[in-house]
Parts: sequence; structure tokens; C-alpha cells
Amino acid sequence: MKAPRARCAGALLLLALVIASAGAPLLTSYDPIAIDTARIFEAPSLAHPFGTDGLGRDVLARVLFGGRITLTAGLLATAVALGAGAGFGTLAGYRGGLFDGLVSRVADVVLAFPLLVAALAVLGLAGGSAGLGQAVRIGLVIGAFSWPAIFRLVRAEAAGLRDEGPVLAARAAGCRLPRIVFVHLLPRAVLPALAPAAFIASAAVLTEAGLSFLGLGIRPPAASWGSLLREAREAITEAWWLAAFPGLFLYLTTVACQLIGERARGPLGGHRIPVRTGR
Repeated sequence: MKAPRARCAGALLLLALVIASAGAPLLTSYDPIAIDTARIFEAPSLAHPFGTDGLGRDVLARVLFGGRITLTAGLLATAVALGAGAGFGTLAGYRGGLFDGLVSRVADVVLAFPLLVAALAVLGLAGGSAGLGQAVRIGLVIGAFSWPAIFRLVRAEAAGLRDEGPVLAARAAGCRLPRIVFVHLLPRAVLPALAPAAFIASAAVLTEAGLSFLGLGIRPPAASWGSLLREAREAITEAWWLAAFPGLFLYLTTVACQLIGERARGPLGGHRIPVRTGR
């Protein structure tokens, strides 16, 4: 697949998954937590396209509504990692010195912790809850341990840009530090971080699924794709659809993020955009 087509396919696929999860009430009339003991373990059919689970709940509804939680955690983690990594990286690359050394050492310490192990420790102490509140907590924890990868790239780019013409002109014109950093440096320095951000989104979605699968993520009656896979373990031999559909949505999400990241890693890494020099 050619690079532009790969980027387009990845973006469209991810957008479709987000729209499907956000518009879940429009795509299914079933309540994802409504129990119907007369329809236990029904195979996929016209009435229930993804079948039903051990309590008679519609699996399609649970997958779509569960996508809200999984995607919220993944996108929030990416936003936190990109915001913190790009902000600290630009400041450290421009200022250098003690600030650069301090933030770099903190980034090294955070990077030394395996993401899943660190998230397990933090969430294990904090406990679990149901719904979007826990998705936000998971997203914040994953983002807090993912920003060093963004930081390193942006810091290196900002350090190389601080002595170039546009930044020197802004300093000569008397621009203050916030304007130099966030207007003249950040938009250019952040470009190499766009590809890692897509890969972080993929890793965050998988980490959320792993945490929920281990029982430290979303708690019943709410569901995420990871918790649905956890529920499917006990009935995998008699109800294959319980694991197949949440697993398929999880797989498609990671593929979409990987396609976006692969495309962004090429042209954007060496691209430069014009920067204003006025105050």
C-alpha cells in the first residue's frame, strides 16, 4: 500500500471507529447492560448481529459502548503524552542548562519503568471504578508514563532550531520567552513527534485493554474491549463471538494507528513550516 493511501486508510478507519462508538445509541437500540435470560449465548443473527453473552446482553451494543471507554483512554493518553512531551521538550531544547538536565533526568527515570507494570502499580493502589471516570484515570496514567518518547524528539528538534534565522529574528525583535517557545519553536519542533504520537495511541489502547483484561481497568457493569475479552474467557469454546468482535475492533484500532504513524514518520520528519517573527 502506498504511503498516502495508507495514511488515508488509517485516518478513515480510526474516524469510522470513533464515530461508531460515539454514535452507539443511533446504531443499536439495545441497552448494553440490560439482562435478558431468554437470550443467553445466542449466536450472531439479524436480531443480534454480534450475538449475546452469558446474561443475554447484546454484544454489538456492548462493543460499541465499550469503544467509548477504550478510545477515550487511548486518545486522552496520547493528548497528555503529546502535550507534556512537546511542551517540556521545546522548553528544554531552547533553554538548555539546568532546566534541560533536570527534565531529561526525570524523563529517563519515567522511561525506565515498563508502561504496563507502572500502570498496574498506580491503578492497583487507586482501585477501579465503572464508566468514563475510570477511562479518564487510565488515560492520564498511561499518558504520564508515555511522554518521554515525545520529549526526546521535540527536545532534539528544538535545540537544532533555536539558533536558526526565525528564532534569532524573534529574539532580536524583543519577543518574550512564551512567544518564542510556543509560536516560533513549538509548531516546527513538534512535527517529528506526530508519528510517535500515533504509535503511543496504539500502545495506549492495548494497555487499557490489558489492564481491563487483568481486572484493574473498567469494572462491571460498564465494559471496554479489554473487559469484554476478559468476560469471554470462560465461554470461549461455546460462544466464539464474545471474543471475536471485541478483539476485531481492538485489532482494527491498532492497525489504524499504525498506518497513520507509518505515514507521518516519513515526510513530516524533515518538513519545515514558515514561522512568524513579529511580536
